[in-house]
Amino acid sequence: MAWRLPPLNALRAFEAAGRYVSFTRAAEELHVTPGAVSRQIKLLEDFLGVELFDRTHRDLRMTDASRAYVGALTDVFERADNATKRLLNANRERSLHIQSAMTFTLRWLMPRLPLFHKMYPTRELHLTTMLAPLPTHYLVTGEVDVAIQQGCGDWEGVISHRLAGSELIPVCSPALLRADPPLREYNDLSRHTLLHSLARPDDWQDWLAAAGATDVDPARGLRFESSSLAYQAAIEGIGIAIGQMALVIEDLETGRLVPAFDFVLQNGYAYHLMYYEHAARNPRLVEFRDWILGEAARYEASHRFPGAKIGHAAPAPATSITPSAASAATSAAE
Repeated sequence: MAWRLPPLNALRAFEAAGRYVSFTRAAEELHVTPGAVSRQIKLLEDFLGVELFDRTHRDLRMTDASRAYVGALTDVFERADNATKRLLNANRERSLHIQSAMTFTLRWLMPRLPLFHKMYPTRELHLTTMLAPLPTHYLVTGEVDVAIQQGCGDWEGVISHRLAGSELIPVCSPALLRADPPLREYNDLSRHTLLHSLARPDDWQDWLAAAGATDVDPARGLRFESSSLAYQAAIEGIGIAIGQMALVIEDLETGRLVPAFDFVLQNGYAYHLMYYEHAARNPRLVEFRDWILGEAARYEASHRFPGAKIGHAAPAPATSITPSAASAATSAAE
């Protein structure tokens, strides 16, 4: 459809002058001179081929037709202004909804978030956590902008970026490691309390099978709703937790936790940032994505060999071990 529209500046000048019935007040609103307003209105009259103001009187008067025209233009400008404000507010104020595995959020993401806030102090984030895997249709429909969960990175229909691996290692408090009964061989775990996360029920089974600890019942011990609770129980000396290296590395570095054994299971999984393809056009998502990938790169550079970081090396057989089928079913949980 071809629009036949007069020059916009002329319309703005006429609308303001007609609303005030004054060139001077219109000029003040538009931050120009009264002469500039007069010239714009003359341009509009030439375009339309009609006189908009009655210039036979000393004071400024409008014709009936031009008065109706002003009313229509005021309505159009108000609607355009409101639409523009709605668009700008939607872009500026809508928070980025991030859903992330709970223990990853607490132990990896949360300590780094102040850095993001420092870079983007006006950005709003809506951060929620989960224990179960997030169905990808939540990303497709836009109910969640971006998700962080564990897996192999092969989710169908979404873009994913690797953030941190999830190598498994048994951890406990330094006091428990020094106490009786001693932990000299893998099977000595049978005389200790194993700490489990209900969100990751097969981690102990996978690690024990890979380590060849045939005399340890992987099902025995205490169970907690999340890995973070199991790790805290280990810090308190209640038992031995099976830790994901990325989530216990700070505790290992500070000495709150120590490795019970030097066998690290490379289980093939990692934490990934996920979003639907069309969401990549969202500038808020792009800001967060670029920031968190930078943090992930710094983490990987500092902990390229997690075992060596704490004085232990992962045995070669660990790289060939694959998780059980049950672990794969829950691999996206925390």
